Amino acid sequence: MNARNNEPGIEQLKPGVYRVSVRIRVNGRIVERRETVDGTKEQARDRRYLLKRELREGKPAGSLTSTELRTFGDLLKIYLEKREHCSVAHRNKIKIIERELGAIPLPCFPDRFEQYMKILKTTNSEKTGKPRSNATLNRVVEIVRSAFNMGMAFGFFETNPILRARFPKLKTYSRDVVLHDIDRQRLLNVIDREAPHLSAIVRFALQVPCRKSELVNMKKEDLDLINNVIRVKAVNSKNDIGCWKPIPPDMVDYFRNLPKETEYLFYRKAVDYKTGEEKYVGLGTFHASWRRCRRLAKLQGLHFHDTRHMAATALIDNGTPEQVVMTVANWKTNMLRTYYHREPKSALNLVRFNRECEDAVKTPKVFAL
Repeated sequence: MNARNNEPGIEQLKPGVYRVSVRIRVNGRIVERRETVDGTKEQARDRRYLLKRELREGKPAGSLTSTELRTFGDLLKIYLEKREHCSVAHRNKIKIIERELGAIPLPCFPDRFEQYMKILKTTNSEKTGKPRSNATLNRVVEIVRSAFNMGMAFGFFETNPILRARFPKLKTYSRDVVLHDIDRQRLLNVIDREAPHLSAIVRFALQVPCRKSELVNMKKEDLDLINNVIRVKAVNSKNDIGCWKPIPPDMVDYFRNLPKETEYLFYRKAVDYKTGEEKYVGLGTFHASWRRCRRLAKLQGLHFHDTRHMAATALIDNGTPEQVVMTVANWKTNMLRTYYHREPKSALNLVRFNRECEDAVKTPKVFAL
């Protein structure tokens, strides 16, 4: 939406729908409320004025961001509102936590949360049937801690009850994934035969460090064939910062010959069950196709996100400066210690010894006394 159509505290979501937000200080505390209004912009202004007056007078309002927090679910609803631009996977994780912990009253939440984390550590995942990884457990703790941090910023709490001393971060290990040339070619051959709609996105991901969410949301409007780059919008980025991805030379023809009917850069054909006609749609998550291809290629432990590690490693090995790799991968900090994975024996070929060392060991001279 064009920012010129908005004014402070009033945002137009779509024609006839506005979001009004109020943020004022009451008795030394910052209080916020937000509501969605159906109607005209003038009605949205009127509702914003009434919200301000209700806050000053201490009257309750129907917004989700009510200052009266009784349960952890009330806090998570506010947190979810503030993270409205987060990824679908992150939003789903928040909703799962809200479903399981939302009814717990805030005063007794720390003790109940400690019991909840013990259950997660000692039981297997319902989805996979395997023990939960430390990364999964850390993610739950960080979401809960972030929700309370937001509550502190708004003046709901004086301290965060999810202390790091009580809920320490569990040690995790980065995946040391290396795909040899023969394995890489076998994977591409299987994809070309079994799931050709994934051929382009996998070849791009193996050369340019990207997240799956960035790739599946790339559209024609983001394509710049003059400079051979693709824009990743901030809304599709994990850290809410947009970036540009370079187009590999061997994929320029692919992007120049995209079908006119497709909206997405990486697409598949689907049948419209109502009309029976074929249409172009986005790839979505493509979990089933990817699992089948990696099973046939005998690469069961390979995750699609591993291509991000491989692409970053290949760029470094080909002489790309580290700062440029960070820009392409859209890292805020240097993540190469985590993402650089080179096959150990091949890495030894990069070692360069000093030839002067060949003459370093010489027969000692004997001096007469």
